[in-house]
Amino acid sequence: MKKILVPTDFSECAKNATALAKEIARRYHGELHFYHFVSVPVDWVHLDFAQHTIYPDVTQEVNRVKKLLDAAVKDAEADGLKSIGYMDFDNSTDAVTRYARSNDISMIVMGSHGARGVKEFFIGSNAQTVVRHAEVPVLVVKHKFKRATFPTILFVSDFEAEMMRPFEDVVDFAELLGAKIHLLYVNTPSEFQRSWVIKERMEGFIALASDNLEKVEIVDSHTFGEGVEKYCEINQTGLLAIATHHRKGLSRAFLGSLTETVVNHVKVPVVSFPILT
Repeated sequence: MKKILVPTDFSECAKNATALAKEIARRYHGELHFYHFVSVPVDWVHLDFAQHTIYPDVTQEVNRVKKLLDAAVKDAEADGLKSIGYMDFDNSTDAVTRYARSNDISMIVMGSHGARGVKEFFIGSNAQTVVRHAEVPVLVVKHKFKRATFPTILFVSDFEAEMMRPFEDVVDFAELLGAKIHLLYVNTPSEFQRSWVIKERMEGFIALASDNLEKVEIVDSHTFGEGVEKYCEINQTGLLAIATHHRKGLSRAFLGSLTETVVNHVKVPVVSFPILT
């Protein structure tokens, strides 16, 4: 995680994301990139100074954002972290992922606004699009991060073979953060699997997690979302980790199961690791 992108609207939830991004950057000795999109009615980048005066409201907003980005950079540097700020005027849906790709970003950490969950995290961008299409892990943060300890990472999966590659990244992430891993399969009536079939699938994941593994669970639940939420509550989960497919979004085990409602309502941060093909 050498470069961590933090899309921000400077709100309280964005500050929560920044706090966790800083902690990860400290442990990885990484660099923070603060990113903000400004909606403008013209090609602002190529206007000269005289033309800027025609749009005083835009000029005022651009100056305001620049000050906030500069403050975020200075604050991070005061904590001993290398940091840069970037103001974007690109309103396309893939602007964030394009920035991540062109700047060799290793992880995206972003805030989530209350019940809206990952649908929108700042004007002009859709965080669900980022989660589905990013080629790097995306961490969605909802609440204030408590730095004292790094609790468990819960990896929820169908434990098919394609999940093994993103799980390697989960293990690396857990090792660096000093976190233990829980493996969870939620068995539902609609997608019921015999327990011995699930255990067979889990064997490779258990071996890979090795000393980082703390618990392996197969739970029965009426719905997938209910099972995940209840497990997180009972076990005081720190992070929920899922694997996402680079093209079609949530991997097939989660299509129709791990819905936006689940992601929106679990209280813990959710980190997605992409399956790249």
